[in-house]
Amino acid sequence: MSKTIVGSVLAVVVAALVGCASSGHKSTSTSSSMPSASVAPANVDGVWSGHLVGGAPVRMTLQQTGTRVTGNLDVGGRADLDGPITGQVQGNTLKLEEKSGYGSAPLLTVKGDRITGTVAGTMLDLQRVR
Repeated sequence: MSKTIVGSVLAVVVAALVGCASSGHKSTSTSSSMPSASVAPANVDGVWSGHLVGGAPVRMTLQQTGTRVTGNLDVGGRADLDGPITGQVQGNTLKLEEKSGYGSAPLLTVKGDRITGTVAGTMLDLQRVR
């Protein structure tokens, strides 16, 4: 059950991040396809803080090398949801998953210092704090 919850929370966070990174239009698609690699990747390096709308606080620490992303996820101090994550960024799209490979997440949108998207039907909204 905890892996299902972790996957759902991670999916919400990732989807939320994808929604805000778009260029002014909203997309409700949770397609797993990534945008063309010809666009330079957004910078997601740093500490991101925010919340799931109507839910738990979320904090992500991300390290980016090119298009590869690694980091750590903390969802309201819940040990069953916290832990390492990996992913990739192409253009303004960020796709994260748990390092275990269990919880693939939807695509998130990156726009400057904001990551947004929808994860398991819940909006995610994160701001870069450093």
